[in-house]
Parts: sequence; structure tokens; C-alpha cells
Amino acid sequence: MDSAMEEHFLKLATENPGMMCSEAPAEILEASAADAEPTKFLEDFFAAGYNGWLALKFGRRIHPPQDRIDRAIIVLWLRACLLNTDRILERNEVGPDQPFFSDDDLY
Repeated sequence: MDSAMEEHFLKLATENPGMMCSEAPAEILEASAADAEPTKFLEDFFAAGYNGWLALKFGRRIHPPQDRIDRAIIVLWLRACLLNTDRILERNEVGPDQPFFSDDDLY
């Protein structure tokens, strides 16, 4: 993914923290499944979306500890990998109606 696309997706995560799993971009799902761990770009993407989602959830910006953000990045990345598998196999087992950047019930 080139830097222009990365910027586009970072902006998307920042501006759409309430995005549902069914709305997750295929490019993000594919990028998540392409590596054994999240890349720096994916870490930034999931952190931006997660921080925005927390602001939606609590009605204000909060500043969670870095270890909480790190854990959220991992579980959101894993969700994206599973969503990619569902997309390829044409299944809907991961819950397309769940908020994409929410880590609720993922631990």
C-alpha cells in the first residue's frame, strides 16, 4: 500500500470511528491478513480508530494507557484477519453488525 493510500485510510479511521465490521475496507482486511503481526501503518490505523471509538463511547476524548491501546490494536487486527477470512469464504461469522474499532467482548 502506498503512502497516499495509507493517509487516506488513517483519515478514514479518524473520521469514522463508528464504522461497522461490514463497512471495513477490503484493503485493510487484506493488509491485516498479509503479515504475521500488525505493521506500523496498521498499528496507527487501529489506534486512530480505537481512540475515536472510545471518544464516541464515553462522549469525550480520553487518554487510555499505552498498554490498553496496544492490546486493542492486537485484538482489532485479529478481528480484521478473521473478517478477511469470512470475506474470502463468503461467510458472516465475525459479526458484521459490530463496531469495527470496538474491543468490547474481544478479550
